Amino acid sequence: MEFASGIAETVLVRLASYAAQEVCLASGAQLELKKLNKTLSAIKLVLQDAERKQMQNPLITHWLGNLKDVCNDAEDVLDEFEFRKLRLEVLTNDHRSVKAKVHQFFSRWNPVVFNFKMGHKIKEIRERLDEIDAEKTKLSLIQVVELVDDCGEPQRAHVNKRETDSLLEGHVVGRDDDKEKIILRFDDTLSSSVDDVSVISIFGLAGLGKTTLAKSVYNDTAVEKKFDIRMWVCVSENFDIHTLVRGIIAATKQECAVESLDLMKKGLQGILKDKKFLLVLDDVWDKESVGVTHQKWSELKTVLHVGAKGSKIIVTTRNESVASLVHPIHKHQLEGLSQEDSMTLFKNNAFNKGEESHYQHLIKIGEDIVKKCGGVPLALATLGSLLHSEKEQRRWLHVRDNEIWSLLENDNIMAALKLSYNALPSHLKPCFAFCSLYPKDYEFVSLEIVQLWMAQGFLKSSRENEDFDEMGLDYVRQFCSKSLFQLEFDFKTSVQFKIHDLVHDLAISVARVDCSTINFRPSSAFEKVRHVSISEKDLSGDALEELPKGIGNLINLRYLNITTQQMYFPKGVFRRLTLLQSLIIENCANLKSLGEEIQYLTNLRQLWIGDSENLESMPPNMKNLTAFHTLGIVDCKKLELMRSGEGIKGLRSLIIKGSSDLEALPNWLQESADTLQNMAIGECDNLTALPEWLQNLTLLEQLLIRECPKLSALPQGMHCLTALRELAIRGCPELRKRCKRETGEDWSKIKHVQKIKLDDEVI
Repeated sequence: MEFASGIAETVLVRLASYAAQEVCLASGAQLELKKLNKTLSAIKLVLQDAERKQMQNPLITHWLGNLKDVCNDAEDVLDEFEFRKLRLEVLTNDHRSVKAKVHQFFSRWNPVVFNFKMGHKIKEIRERLDEIDAEKTKLSLIQVVELVDDCGEPQRAHVNKRETDSLLEGHVVGRDDDKEKIILRFDDTLSSSVDDVSVISIFGLAGLGKTTLAKSVYNDTAVEKKFDIRMWVCVSENFDIHTLVRGIIAATKQECAVESLDLMKKGLQGILKDKKFLLVLDDVWDKESVGVTHQKWSELKTVLHVGAKGSKIIVTTRNESVASLVHPIHKHQLEGLSQEDSMTLFKNNAFNKGEESHYQHLIKIGEDIVKKCGGVPLALATLGSLLHSEKEQRRWLHVRDNEIWSLLENDNIMAALKLSYNALPSHLKPCFAFCSLYPKDYEFVSLEIVQLWMAQGFLKSSRENEDFDEMGLDYVRQFCSKSLFQLEFDFKTSVQFKIHDLVHDLAISVARVDCSTINFRPSSAFEKVRHVSISEKDLSGDALEELPKGIGNLINLRYLNITTQQMYFPKGVFRRLTLLQSLIIENCANLKSLGEEIQYLTNLRQLWIGDSENLESMPPNMKNLTAFHTLGIVDCKKLELMRSGEGIKGLRSLIIKGSSDLEALPNWLQESADTLQNMAIGECDNLTALPEWLQNLTLLEQLLIRECPKLSALPQGMHCLTALRELAIRGCPELRKRCKRETGEDWSKIKHVQKIKLDDEVI
């Protein structure tokens, strides 16, 4: 049972909080609180030993599970009290019929009865915790000095000196010969194939670097010159022709507006006809009914046969059966790295350049660790990253001599990954496990996953006024620096990343009963599951006909993503969700109004509205949303931003995309003049000018303007935006001319900006 120590620490912090003191004062349970705090503190001292021993002793796993259940129930009690308190504050601050509203609230909620129930619940939790404390002695658990310094304060990511490319990370170690052999097969004079479009397959064990090798070939300068079109598609477990054809079209940077498979096939053939192309189909599986079959492959190959002679398809797979099924002209088996190359890769991750000469005593230990990794680059990179900031000999010995190697002796890759997971600070472990809810090969965006971590209470700090968005982004960077996340793109305020299949398997194994997806792993202890992921395949349709009435009763909800076919939200759906932090409303084609109840979401931080083409207005009375800082509006063509949205203030990030009727930025944006840091405006066909008051956005650091063809000039006061660090303009032909370096009429307004991009070209 993983990350129990993190949950226990969270409860201890909350028990010491002012809110917890209020609960106990109100319920007369001060003594119970002291006992509970004392018992949990004693239990926490043995948790590291318990988490280490649970692999050998299922009784300890069960004990940890019971502890987590009690801690989660304790958090629920504190949440319930906090909800009641906030709910009363909202009603009191609403000056319309205050007396009637408060009277109605108290008529349904008897404070005396509520406080009695709270006191009874706290006592029950304390008694359960006493039983757990008594059992720890029977399990022979001991207090252990922690190896990782994790005193409740989130660690910051170490500076990673290695250069990171968005497609391929640095130099690929030990694969030059493999790369040369594959590129050699691009020479048509050496090929015996009679087909114009031929296949090369790369296969080998997970973690050996098949994708990295394919990327190395794909991005080779000489290879680029050989082909008219290059396309990269990640296939993963589901070899679905409809999805693949659409993905290949997208990889050609062409739009695909049709749904018919027949029309999509013809469209793709029109793009590829008589063109010499290179297509990489990465990570192809033969998994039961959803993987590749002879029939599916023949169907896809028939679509692609229109390419010019010399066209190539590279298929990467774990399975030799798949590598043969695609009838390749060359079947390339990838082996593990040599000891020399393995050591090079390990040192590249464990040390900064030239640093290893100062640590010869660690190099000797490192050689033993490298031998255990079996030449698998993923294991080598992960363990090297783990030890990057560790220069004490005992920590390296701890990795080399860890019992995990013997417990997982037949799976050295997973053993290496588990060691990296075990070394994570306790506050990062639940964040990592939560990622198991996503499908394999999912492209994560930090803005999304951080909000979910925040909603679950995973982000912790001992400092007041901590920016949790920045903290969450730092968590993501820490995972990237430890090679548990694979960095794809790194923007200033957001990171896009993926997770290797084996790392995803690790996340599933450590999440166990806490997280479950209905598609792939319904838990045997499903009643204990606290997080569930439901994919499209689990639902009968794309959108709910109407929202379940019970949503309004989920008073502990922090994150809500809504897709519905209703024209209006049911009355009362938002009124009680005072702890909600992130609200996403998307693909609600019939929705006309968000209603008035959003004003009660006093903890709301983010509101994203997308693909709701009939939505007409923003919610009124948003002045009560004092925590609100991010607003995203995408493809809501009828939304009247100029006539609604009053009261919005304190924004830090704003995204407006696809508002074709928008002619000017809404005036209410001036209420965020001293807070707005990032603004993106895109696909606003009728936006003709930016307002002169734009110069008042004194903290604006990033301004992105895309596909606004009528926007022809920047406001006069642009030079006043002294905090502006990045300006990107794309798809605005007149504006582009005026912003040309030195010669453009608007150049003097923006020459102070550090980074300027015009149509994706840095000037």
